[in-house]
Amino acid sequence: MTGFVNLPPLSLIINAGGASRRMGRAKALLPVPPGGTPLIAHVAQRLAGLPLARLVVVANDPALPAQAQLPPATLFVPDAYPETGTLGGIATGLQQTDGWAIVVACDLPLVSAALFAHLAQRAAEEMDSADCWDAVVPLVGGYAEPLHALYHRRCLPAIEARLAQGQRRVISFLDDVRTCFISEEELRAVDPQLHSFVNANTPAEWDAALQLLALEHLTANVTRHSPLVRR
Repeated sequence: MTGFVNLPPLSLIINAGGASRRMGRAKALLPVPPGGTPLIAHVAQRLAGLPLARLVVVANDPALPAQAQLPPATLFVPDAYPETGTLGGIATGLQQTDGWAIVVACDLPLVSAALFAHLAQRAAEEMDSADCWDAVVPLVGGYAEPLHALYHRRCLPAIEARLAQGQRRVISFLDDVRTCFISEEELRAVDPQLHSFVNANTPAEWDAALQLLALEHLTANVTRHSPLVRR
């Protein structure tokens, strides 16, 4: 049961194809307290309230499916465009979808379903009964966040064209499709601290993210047990 309404059908693509060199161990399998849930499963669980038709994981580690603790129907696919980085990973995921897809990295422990619901509402905008957009991409600090975005399968030919040109820059195709950039002001109206974009590339960043998660849980518990909260 989803708590969000008036959203288009969505797939969820989690990119777990990175080498995790700076972390020193597989980021997708970092244990999230209190139960030690693998980070990739934690990310999926945080977005599970959205109307997700399919979960796709782009990963090259053949051991990941057995360790990820993801739903049995999860589709694990290796990178179809080796040595092309994140851009190839997005294309690989979109090959497995029909319509709109949430695309996220596997290292976003505070990813927000509410924020993605807002992005999906923008994706659903129409003009004269036709879709307005092919991509919905947040801007944070003046920079695009391509691994915290929505893409329609319609983006696939533009991405493949860039890959064929030898381009690997993940934002290279955004000018080739109808991209709706979401301002930081609009993002903060849903996620005031922009915690949804906090990622963990290093042990220090992981420790900081865990502190934010602990604070989030504490705040939620206090709110849940407050006598001022209507039940």
